Amino acid sequence: MPIANLFNHDAFWQFSYAHYFKADVEATCLCLQTFHHGSVNMALLMLWLDDQGYLLTSEQRSQLILALAPTDSLLQQYRTMRRALKPQLDQAGYQQLMDFELAVERQQQHDLIAQLNTLPLSTLAEQGHPTAIATNLVRYCQSLGALSLVEKLQAR
Repeated sequence: MPIANLFNHDAFWQFSYAHYFKADVEATCLCLQTFHHGSVNMALLMLWLDDQGYLLTSEQRSQLILALAPTDSLLQQYRTMRRALKPQLDQAGYQQLMDFELAVERQQQHDLIAQLNTLPLSTLAEQGHPTAIATNLVRYCQSLGALSLVEKLQAR
C-alpha cells in the first residue's frame, strides 16, 4: 500500500543530527564520503528507514540517489574549496563555511524526503515480514563497496 507524504524532513533532520554524533558515526560517515564516494545523507536516510521498517527496492534507492544530483556536485566542489581555504581562515571564517555546507546538506535532506514521498512504500509488516529487519543501509553500503562500515554506521 503506497504511503503519501508520510515522511517529514524535520524529523529526518533531527534523527540525522542525533545519530551523527553517536560514537564513531561521524568518523565513519566521513570515511564513507571520502573513500567510498557515498552520501552521508543517503546513509542516514537508509538507517532511518531501517529503523522504521521500510525496505526500498534497488530502483527506489536509485531514484533517491538521483534526487541528490542537483546539490551533489555543488557540495563536492564546496568541500574541496573549504578544505583548501581552511589554513587561511580564522575560526569564525571557517565556521561560516561550515554553516553554509550544513545548509546545503539540509537542502539535500529536503530533496531526499520530497523524492521519498513520491515513492510507493510499504512496511515490512505490510509485505508479510513482521519480524524482518530492513537492510537498506547494508544494500547501500554494499553498492559502494563499504560493507565494513555498516556496524559503525548503525552505532548499536
